[in-house]
Amino acid sequence: MLDVGTAYLLATGALLLVALGVGARALVAIFREGRERSRKRREGEIERYTDDPVYDRDPADPDAGGATPSTCPQCGAENASRFTYCRECAAPLGLN
Repeated sequence: MLDVGTAYLLATGALLLVALGVGARALVAIFREGRERSRKRREGEIERYTDDPVYDRDPADPDAGGATPSTCPQCGAENASRFTYCRECAAPLGLN
C-alpha cells in the first residue's frame, strides 16, 4: 500500500510532467513564430524593426474623464494622467 509521502511525490511528479509538456508546446510555438518572422524579414515581406501592432496601441482609459495626458520630461512620450511613471522609459512623471 502507498503511504502519503509516496503518493505526494507521484502526484507532484505527474503535475510537473504535465506542466513541462504544456510549457514545451508553448516554447515550440514561440520558436516557430520567431523563425517565421525571420524568414519574412529576409524575404522582404516585413521591414526590419517594425513595431508590434499589439503593443503599438494606447489602451482605453475609461477613468480619464477628459484629463489631459502628461508628457514625460525625459523621453517626451504621452502618458495617461493617472500614470506615475512613463510607459516608455519608466522615468518618474512627477506629482500628479
